[in-house]
Amino acid sequence: MQNGKNLSSGIELLCKTAKTKAQRKIYTKINHDLKEGYSFSDALLKHKVGSFDVIEFIDMAQKGVDFKTALEKVIAYLETKEEFQRESSDKTSLPVIYFGIATLVVLGIKFIAVPLQMQRASGYSKEIVELISTHLQTAQLLTDLLFGLLMFFTIYFAVLLTSLFSQSRFIQNTAKEFALVLPFTSSIILKFEKFILFSMLAEMLKSGITFKKAMSLAVQTTTIGKFKKALRRTLDSIKYDGKLVFDNRLYDEIEKELLVGVGTSHQMGLVMQEISSRAKANALDLSTKFFRMMTMVSIFLMAFAVFIEFYTVVLTQVLIQKGLIDMTGGVNF
Repeated sequence: MQNGKNLSSGIELLCKTAKTKAQRKIYTKINHDLKEGYSFSDALLKHKVGSFDVIEFIDMAQKGVDFKTALEKVIAYLETKEEFQRESSDKTSLPVIYFGIATLVVLGIKFIAVPLQMQRASGYSKEIVELISTHLQTAQLLTDLLFGLLMFFTIYFAVLLTSLFSQSRFIQNTAKEFALVLPFTSSIILKFEKFILFSMLAEMLKSGITFKKAMSLAVQTTTIGKFKKALRRTLDSIKYDGKLVFDNRLYDEIEKELLVGVGTSHQMGLVMQEISSRAKANALDLSTKFFRMMTMVSIFLMAFAVFIEFYTVVLTQVLIQKGLIDMTGGVNF
């Protein structure tokens, strides 16, 4: 498109240069839909190309005056998102490894170590069996506790990653609903959604869409209930009172001050781009803290798993030896 070709010509070029038959088939179908009158975003949605936030971003972009420039912003957004995913992957690898190892240890203790110890102890006297039975019951309780903690933090961890990076709209929205009611993850999701929302608003306003129209489209786009209410309040204040009202549920005090007195839609778009950048920086900072916390938790749970293994295997043998010594009065055989 930068070289003067239209969108359909660009898709045809992708068809010719596709590396796989599957890609060529999808590009051909998209090109056919474009010729049939589908919008670019509808064609992508129909053939499940791209995550829903990207499709929504493109949907907003094609409503603007300069579609090519808007698409460049979509690419910039994708690069930012991919950078966020790469940074997240680097920070999530260690917790995932520790969670995995701790889970294997727990399962090994619960289903192998404890039954094996009880089987070996059955050959000893009744007193020794009673002695280690209580001990192994405690080990079983500790194992169940650790397993519960592992499940809780693993699900906690997975909910955030799924709500941010899942390619399925249904799965992502479902995970997002859970993330919004959990501490810490709710702040990350809200900041990340704010980054997406204001990026789209900024590009719409800078491309010539009126403020009222951009806000109306944003209401339809965002999946966060409190953001919808804040945007509707702004629209209602324009409609009934003829003035702009920036709701606390969406704007902080600094952002309100930045927006007060802004004249044109283009200037408003520039300010919203700044708000988007602030939200992105806050989202990255919060996610870094979250992944750091998960790393510390995973290390603690791994250490707990090692302790339970020691408690189950080594201390059980110590108790058996102690029981034998007590029964024989300290006589060595």
